[in-house]
Amino acid sequence: MPHTPDSILLVCVGGPDIGKRLAVSARPATVGRSSSCEAASDDPEVAQEHLILKLDGGKVNFSASADCVAFVDSQRVVTGSFSPGQQLRIGRSLWEIRNPSNSSSDLYSLLGGIGDRISQVAGGEKLEGFNLPEMFSEIWRKRSDEDMENYFAVGTPLNTPKLGDVETSWPKPWFFFKTFMLAALVYLGFLFAYDQFSNENLLPGLLIIGSFVMPLTLLILFFEVNVLRNVSLYQVLKLSLLGGILSLILSLFLYQWTNLGLTGTWFGALGVGLVEETGKAAALLLVLNKLKYRWILNGMLFGAAVGAGFAGFESAGYAYRFGIQNITTRGLLALCGGHVLWTALVGGALWRVRGDQRFQWVMLRDMRFLRAFGLAVAMHMVWDAPLEPPLHVKDIVLGFIVWAALLSFIQTGLLQIRAAQTIGATEFFKQRNLADSVAKGP
Repeated sequence: MPHTPDSILLVCVGGPDIGKRLAVSARPATVGRSSSCEAASDDPEVAQEHLILKLDGGKVNFSASADCVAFVDSQRVVTGSFSPGQQLRIGRSLWEIRNPSNSSSDLYSLLGGIGDRISQVAGGEKLEGFNLPEMFSEIWRKRSDEDMENYFAVGTPLNTPKLGDVETSWPKPWFFFKTFMLAALVYLGFLFAYDQFSNENLLPGLLIIGSFVMPLTLLILFFEVNVLRNVSLYQVLKLSLLGGILSLILSLFLYQWTNLGLTGTWFGALGVGLVEETGKAAALLLVLNKLKYRWILNGMLFGAAVGAGFAGFESAGYAYRFGIQNITTRGLLALCGGHVLWTALVGGALWRVRGDQRFQWVMLRDMRFLRAFGLAVAMHMVWDAPLEPPLHVKDIVLGFIVWAALLSFIQTGLLQIRAAQTIGATEFFKQRNLADSVAKGP
């Protein structure tokens, strides 16, 4: 028979009570602002005795006091239970179950430790409370066309949620997968038609849809991750098109000026990384001074938009020069790295530094930006380097690195929103700007 634990540890991973711990056993334990509670909360939205938790049969059961509620994975509840992998929100604080480590989780712990080091190198924070199956648990839910149409009606004053209403638990994107399935189906339709009829009129459509399947899919993913819902689809598509062509032009100018377009060598790969990441970062100037977009998750979305435009146009060029097979290969490998992911990382770092202030060139010397930008350049360099181990090992390793960094930045963005919800956005950025000025010194 499986062993039933005598107690289970709960840890607050976000919000005003972040870092606090509570051991739940068969004896009831209370979370609230009262000093008599086993977990004394600092959250102003938590009642004096908000929630009672108890371990029963290996499950953590809870019940809210009168006029109080809690949320399990964003679902409003008064009583119930929750399990490992789920998040319990009490007020604005997120709590999770921490299981004791065991031998079966050694590999997971090892990968988690490596991911934490990558996050540190990128300037992010240690990943807490992330559960991959839970994050993508909404993919298969059936939705109507009306639901999907309303999903994109965001970003205007009439349909942008107030800051206090933004849900800051890990997002659960789903539309990106439907986008991929639809675009992939159209791409396969073009392939079938061209194979059957060899009609060259099909080639432009095949090149266009094939080049944009994965960039568009990843762009929609970052659109969904922007839980603030304050950026319209029009703004995203406009930046993708304008930012894509502008970043290409800037990169070509830089190649011409620096003569770094050499290929087939490590020096050439370094030059490609420096030139193209600089060109894409410069294209973000199109929206960098729109101060209503002041959040890290906004920057990640804008970076993904520029990267998607660059990636799609570049892939179309490669397919035109080297053949249709190049589209499929580049599309599949885009999940492991590429312009969308690298520029999303750079955009998140740039917006993290900029905050609610107008852009100044001195911000590019901030280590929070330089770490992420340097990591993106390094990944780009290795991607293009003359190093081809078997079984796409290089691509898989690069994919692990970039997603570890991106998830860390997504978490940092969620924590930024939670902190602003607690004290207000104006006061949050005021304190942040003061802390930055103190850190820089006179």
